[in-house]
Amino acid sequence: MQLRRGFTLVELLVVIAIIGVLIGLLLPAVQQAREAARRMSCQNNLKQLALALHNYHDTYLSFPSARLSSSPKYGHMVGLLNFIEQGNIADQFQHSAPGGFADPSHQPLQNLEIEIVHCPSNPISEPIRLRKSSSTGNSYGAFLTTTGDTTDPSDPTILTGYALDYWVNHTISSSSYNLVAVGGGSPTPIFKGDFPKMAKVTDGLSNTTMLLEHAGYDQHFVKGVGMPMPDSDVTLDQPGAWGSWLGWCAFQAFTYDNYTPATYPTDSATPAGSQCAVNCNNSQGLFGFHAGGANVAMADGSVQFLSESTSPQTYMYMVTRDSGEVISDDS
Repeated sequence: MQLRRGFTLVELLVVIAIIGVLIGLLLPAVQQAREAARRMSCQNNLKQLALALHNYHDTYLSFPSARLSSSPKYGHMVGLLNFIEQGNIADQFQHSAPGGFADPSHQPLQNLEIEIVHCPSNPISEPIRLRKSSSTGNSYGAFLTTTGDTTDPSDPTILTGYALDYWVNHTISSSSYNLVAVGGGSPTPIFKGDFPKMAKVTDGLSNTTMLLEHAGYDQHFVKGVGMPMPDSDVTLDQPGAWGSWLGWCAFQAFTYDNYTPATYPTDSATPAGSQCAVNCNNSQGLFGFHAGGANVAMADGSVQFLSESTSPQTYMYMVTRDSGEVISDDS
C-alpha cells in the first residue's frame, strides 16, 4: 500500500495564517512606497512651477500677479502657460472673454487635465463645479452655468474645471500673523501687488515661500478628513470658481486652533488660531494630503516639506517677504 504525503488541515491553516501576516506586513510598505512616489511627484510639480515663475521673472522683470487681470478675472497660471510648455493653451485663452477664466468659452481649457497643477495624493481627481464668489460663514455662491447661475447642483449646464493644488503666496491673514508674531505689524507676502519682484524679498529668497499646497477643493477637509458640508456648514472659503486652475487667486496664509473633525465649529466663519499651521483645514492655508506634512516652493526655487509640527509662528515668518523675522528650526 502506497502512502500519500500531504498537508494536514492544521498545517494548511498555519500556512494560510503566515501568508496573511506577510500580506498584512507588506501592504503598508507598498502603500508607503506609493505615497513616497506621489509626494516626490508633487514636489517635482512645485519645482517646475517655481522654475516657470523664475523664467517669467527673467522675461518680464517681475513675477505674474496672483490676480493677473481683475476685469475680466483670471489668475497667475494664465501668465505661466508659455513657461510650462502649454503655449497651445495660451493661444486659445481669450483674455477679453467677459467671464474671464470662468467664461463658458473656456470650458475646453478648464477641463484639460494638466498634470503639473494637480498633486497625485489629492483624493479629488475629477473637475470641480464652478461657483460664484462665496461669503465665508454665510453662504456658498451659486453654481455658474453656461447661461448664468443656478442653485440646483444637478443642473447639467454647470461649468466645471480642474482645481489648482498649488497657489502663489498672495495674501497673509493679519489675524493669524498678529496672534503669533512678536510685535505684530503688517505682513507682506511675496506676490503682493501688480508687479511682484524678487528685489522686494529682503528676508531672503531661501527664507520666503512662493508656492504652497492648497488642495482638496471643492470639498472641505479638516485634518485630512472629509467634512459632510451640509447646508448649515458654509465654512469652506471659495469652494468653486476661484479654486480652478486658471482662476483668480483666493488663497490666504492662515493658521488655526487645533480643531479635529469632531470639534470643528460649523456655525460661523472659523477664526484664526495659534495652534496649527500645516494640514489643519483646507478652507484656507497650507494643506496637502501627504502623511505628516505638505510641500512648499521657496522663492529661490527650492522645494521643502513642512511637517505638521511646524509652528504657526515659523509658518507666518516664512510667508512674509520683508518683515525681518528670525525663523527658528522647528520644522
